[in-house]
Amino acid sequence: MHQRHKSGSRLQNVMGQLWLFVLLVALPALVTCTEAKLEPIPREIGTRDDKLEITGSICTSEPDTLVFPLRLLFVVDTSSSMIVVDPPDPITGETNRERAVRETWTRLLEQSPEGVEVGIIRFSAESQSTVAIADADGIPQNYFTADPDRLAEGTAALREVSRTTNYINALGEAYYEIRNELINAELESLPLSKYIVIFLSDGVPNVDASDARDLSRDRIMASVRALRELTNTFRVGDFSFHTAFLASGQAVIDQEAQGLLREMARVGGGNFRNFPSGEELNFLFAELTVLRRVFTLERIGAFNTNVVMDRNQIPARPDPVEDVGLGDVGDADASREDATAVPDDDVGVSDVDAGPVVVPGPQTPLFIDLTKSGYPECGEPLIDTDGDGLSDLVELEIGTSPFLRDTDGDGLNDFLEWQFRESGLDALNPRDSQCYVPSPCVDSNNDGYCDCLLDANLDGICDCVSNPNIACLDDLGHDCLDLDEDGLCDCPDLDGDGYCDYSDRTGDGMHDCEEVLYGTSQRGVDSDGDGYPDIVEIRFQTDPVRNDAQDDLDLDGVPNGIEIQAATDPNCNDSRIRSQTAYRYQLQQISQEGNKTCYEFGVSNITLVPTMSNPDAVYPGNNWNRVLLYAGEVPFDDPRASGRFRFACVMVNYNPDGSYKNPPSGRVRLSEADFVEVGTFDPDLHCIWP
Repeated sequence: MHQRHKSGSRLQNVMGQLWLFVLLVALPALVTCTEAKLEPIPREIGTRDDKLEITGSICTSEPDTLVFPLRLLFVVDTSSSMIVVDPPDPITGETNRERAVRETWTRLLEQSPEGVEVGIIRFSAESQSTVAIADADGIPQNYFTADPDRLAEGTAALREVSRTTNYINALGEAYYEIRNELINAELESLPLSKYIVIFLSDGVPNVDASDARDLSRDRIMASVRALRELTNTFRVGDFSFHTAFLASGQAVIDQEAQGLLREMARVGGGNFRNFPSGEELNFLFAELTVLRRVFTLERIGAFNTNVVMDRNQIPARPDPVEDVGLGDVGDADASREDATAVPDDDVGVSDVDAGPVVVPGPQTPLFIDLTKSGYPECGEPLIDTDGDGLSDLVELEIGTSPFLRDTDGDGLNDFLEWQFRESGLDALNPRDSQCYVPSPCVDSNNDGYCDCLLDANLDGICDCVSNPNIACLDDLGHDCLDLDEDGLCDCPDLDGDGYCDYSDRTGDGMHDCEEVLYGTSQRGVDSDGDGYPDIVEIRFQTDPVRNDAQDDLDLDGVPNGIEIQAATDPNCNDSRIRSQTAYRYQLQQISQEGNKTCYEFGVSNITLVPTMSNPDAVYPGNNWNRVLLYAGEVPFDDPRASGRFRFACVMVNYNPDGSYKNPPSGRVRLSEADFVEVGTFDPDLHCIWP
């Protein structure tokens, strides 16, 4: 049962009594004066019961349950002097360097820790990986592996020797391979990872005359230092550079080489070990254990995906103010009745059904009018039925569907294409994104299906049928369908959900091609490491690739990060209504169980909105709200590292007619199990319904 309140103040009551007195006094005149117009007393407006509160408990991850990546890179001298210092065993034919490398990676792999991979570089005058696999263009890829066969082959290649000893080339190759691995690593894994380099040589650098500059001790130390700086830049959990020396027996040369290698290990934060002639080479001096990190909860936040706080989506207010028909809950004229949300058939939307044409009725709200101005203003919630970040107000204006995240099915959501419209993107053009470029449908055999997109051997069978690595669109082997018969191949829909399939390697709800346009990482949820997921920063129009949490875009005295958590607009000064919209948080540590910390949390004052009626689906629309929660945790000893995120999701229904809510209490409680790792999170599967 919702409560009603008196809309007027004491002054309004006095004015009401005065109006009644005037009316009684003037009644004779009113009877004789037919030109007079009476203004009705405004009806009282009921209090909106449109708030949600979410409480629950959550614990940090147990270190023993997580995968901590370990990358071990051997950099092994195979110059011609090794023939004398480390000759092959007369029985097995194996050198000491081969045996030591093989025994080390065998021991690691036998322990079966997930995430352990090994790389091997052989160097003399030139340097190269012995385990990398080349792509179709002959460019080496995958410099680290856990495949015993590849490692055995790469280890055996260390037996070959050639010419001189170029340290700089070897260190440059190590830098390149480690950088390649770091770029392709998941951001959240980096603070947990450990990178180890073991550098083995039998003497000082010895290069051709043309490369004499590579004998410089300063250049060598600078190259080692660059490796440490590289891993620091990527916030790797631990890095160490170890050196080993195979003595040649020549005292003067050995002493110089030992000094150089010892200094390299010191600069690289590792250990040095000298192996005199006759002592068996091993790498036990290098610490090869996997990291264990204790976590702390960095942040918990929430936002209603069906609410937009974005001053850029508020149209310019006409002057003088007229009845523009934008509407709010309870307004008589809430929307332009001639507005439609999907394009006509001739605009080329071929890959996805844009859904029913939407003609808003007189009670269709587009925003919540907290200031009672009849027009959307800074800080007022705009309704976003499909949760794509583009408000219904804008979608109805530009002709996109308020029920589809990506109206034209090109892999870029409507909000992004609207944001970049000045750059040529069009939310109604399926061929402008380059995420998917439809090919012409050719049916040369008149079987009713498009011919195979790929039949390289011309055997009449789609390659996707004979090659298990290529996915077909259907069980019959057709890899190009044209269900709408527009002459263009439909976009891939392998899961049959009616929507195009686009890659999202992080599982954070942003397609890889969208991340390219935003400049965010395709392998991380929080590109700038500020504790706010990229998808949340984009929603609130802060910078997802630069830590601007402490900046204040709208100069209202509230930092961007706090505005994001409060779900207010960081781009406009909404201080006069902030108390009505800002989320309120409670977080309390309740227990400590070994290396795991548990918390009790609460998020309240979450505004719910009425979403459009959708006859074709339960959600989006039909007054349902999807509220997303994100929980980020960081290593206890490195709070600036990129966080690991888990998401949770709740569904709540709100109808302003009678202030109906489901659940009626407006309270939802979550448990630890409701938070899902971001890589596997799917709101359609993991959202909690009342």
